[in-house]
Amino acid sequence: MPLDTIYLTRHGLRLNWSIDLSTGTYHANYPTPTGIPVDPTLTGPGVKQSHELAAHVSSAEFKPKPCRPTVELLRELQGREKKENVDLNVRVENGLGEWFGSSSFFTHPSPASFDVLDPLFPALISPSYTAHVYPSPSGETIAQLHDRVATTLEVIIADVDDEIHEYERTHPEAARESYSLIICAHAAPLIAMGRALTGQMPDDSSTKDFKVFTAGLSTFRRRNQRPVSSQENETHGEGSQMVSGKRIPSWRSGRGVGGGWDCIVNGECGFLSNGAERGWHFHGEEDFNSMPAPVVAAEAGSKEDSSRTTTKL
Repeated sequence: MPLDTIYLTRHGLRLNWSIDLSTGTYHANYPTPTGIPVDPTLTGPGVKQSHELAAHVSSAEFKPKPCRPTVELLRELQGREKKENVDLNVRVENGLGEWFGSSSFFTHPSPASFDVLDPLFPALISPSYTAHVYPSPSGETIAQLHDRVATTLEVIIADVDDEIHEYERTHPEAARESYSLIICAHAAPLIAMGRALTGQMPDDSSTKDFKVFTAGLSTFRRRNQRPVSSQENETHGEGSQMVSGKRIPSWRSGRGVGGGWDCIVNGECGFLSNGAERGWHFHGEEDFNSMPAPVVAAEAGSKEDSSRTTTKL
């Protein structure tokens, strides 16, 4: 049986970062574990949210339950139960990373490498996984973000289907009735993922369709239970448009990626003690190319206007 359920969740409440629009320099309000300004730690309430999310997903009431490695990961992160020699199989995929808007005069940060992350999360992150898609360092428009996310999901779903098929072929006695995947990301790509999975792209990108509260959980159930082959993915590509050398799938007009998915739970937060917090939706393009060009000091004593900053929530 192929992958049939995808869960999307957002990180818990975290510390903020900002960007100086006159220079394109990112700043962290506090030191970050990876040294990347846009990679801050969770706040105390954010840690509490992550524990409550872990308790919810690993509870007997949560149906269908995710595969065992995911449950073990959540339990270990929560500190409730320590398991030894468990392959947690956590994969870092750049193609589902944050959206920063578009800019031609400065570059946006990239996620930390495995060598940086591994000491911070020992034995949790897969060293063999290679990201399928890499966002442009100059950023993207909203439309480009959606196509980037759709392309990444199409490849991930096909890969997981192949892994399940091979697993069931070699372990027929351990075949399951349900297979699921949990994806944790930031607000903008999560909204884009909901649209790519369902194939429902609103005319106005600011439409509040998919709820992305901090540590909230959305559930998507697959419509077409037959795995989509890589050959079919090529056939249904959007012409010659490519992202990271991969053809953009035809996901709009209700088609969806990987056979299409239905959203059956949208932004559940009932398991969080403070309920829904820090909702987010698109507010139009974040186009830094429309900002004034960087100011260069022409003589001693002149100053740049460093007060114009923006903060990403």
